[in-house]
Amino acid sequence: MAEDHRYFIRSPDGSRIFGLARYEAAKVAALDYGEGALVVDTLAQAYFPMLNEVTGGEFVYAGFGGWDTGRFGLDRDLIEGIKKGHVAIVQAFHAKGADVNARDPLGGPALHWAVGGGRKEIVEFLLAQGADVAAKDHNGKTALEVARDRGRAAIAEILEKAGA
Repeated sequence: MAEDHRYFIRSPDGSRIFGLARYEAAKVAALDYGEGALVVDTLAQAYFPMLNEVTGGEFVYAGFGGWDTGRFGLDRDLIEGIKKGHVAIVQAFHAKGADVNARDPLGGPALHWAVGGGRKEIVEFLLAQGADVAAKDHNGKTALEVARDRGRAAIAEILEKAGA
C-alpha cells in the first residue's frame, strides 16, 4: 500500500510517481530515470532533506527540508507540502493517501493554500486530482475569490476554466 512507503520517486516529466520503502532503492530508481527525477522523503523531520533530485548525473539535495511529518496526519502533511511550494512534495503526499480536499485546522482548503501562495503548478495538480473548486474557506471565500484578491490573474483563469 502506498501509505506504507516512505520515499516517492517522481519521473522527470512528472507523469509518474511511485513509492518505495527504502532510501537506497529510491535513489537507484531516480538515477535510472535520469536528469530531473525527484525523490520525496515523506517522513523527513525538521532540518533533514525532504527532496532530492538527479542533477548532472548526481543525486543531490534539492533545497527543501522536512518538518515533523506524520505528526498530524497525511492531510496536514499535504497542506504543509503546499506551503513548501514544490509540486512533487504535494504529489507524494497525495500518492501516499492524502485528500486533495484536505483542510487546515481553521478550515482552509488545500486549494486555497496553493492559490494564496501563487503555486500555479500545484493548483493545476490539485484540480486534476478532483479538488473542489467551489469549496469555501472559513471566511466564506472560494479559491477564485482568493486568486482575484491577491492579483493572481493566471491562477484565476485556471480556476475559471475548472468551473469556478
